[in-house]
Amino acid sequence: MSTVIILGGSSSIGKAICNQFNTQDNKLISTYCLKGDASKNPKNAKSFWLDLNSDKSIINFSKKLVSDKINVDILISLVGILPGKNLSEYSFEEIDKVLSVNFSGQAKLIRNILPLLTKKSRLLLFSSISAQKGSYDPIYAASKGALLSFIKSLLPSLPIEATVNAIAPGLIQDSTMFRNMTSDRQELHKEQIHSGKLLDENALAKIIFDLCQDHWSHLNGACIDLNGGQYVR
Repeated sequence: MSTVIILGGSSSIGKAICNQFNTQDNKLISTYCLKGDASKNPKNAKSFWLDLNSDKSIINFSKKLVSDKINVDILISLVGILPGKNLSEYSFEEIDKVLSVNFSGQAKLIRNILPLLTKKSRLLLFSSISAQKGSYDPIYAASKGALLSFIKSLLPSLPIEATVNAIAPGLIQDSTMFRNMTSDRQELHKEQIHSGKLLDENALAKIIFDLCQDHWSHLNGACIDLNGGQYVR
């Protein structure tokens, strides 16, 4: 049985990914941050509160995994916040929070659970198309870009045969980010994609599930772009 940890499993995208991994062959652990979101995690998954902007929360979550002697077979990090501001609109506190949740908090957590990784471990972190092409929100883009440099530099710290990769998706159909946009903005994203269609949550979940399988073991330190040709590099 594999232990699958999904950071941000209570999110709209997280629900679809949890459902994909929710099989008898997997032990599912899902985290939430906002009050009331625990109920959004799958009923047969262990649900933990985790705030990546809090060192105390990261330490407590890590200690729980260590005390329960949980080997991390698959770790998928979906967490991220997007204020959608330009640099002049950010406060110092907001800059620190975005960088903490989107990058440094994840780095701290992975640092703490290194002893729980095995040669079978598969780590997959969510970056963004913004990390590749830039964004109106420079702090968000920078935080997602930092993840890409991080995974390349993390490899020597991992057990032999373990993998760490990232995906950089564009806008996901019916995600929270999608629903928070105006209809004009949604259409603009669709127009920039060759097919005119956004990737939906269930298709994304299937891709994530497949990328964590052993036949992708030679994908390591890489970033998979999932933007439909919206940005080609």
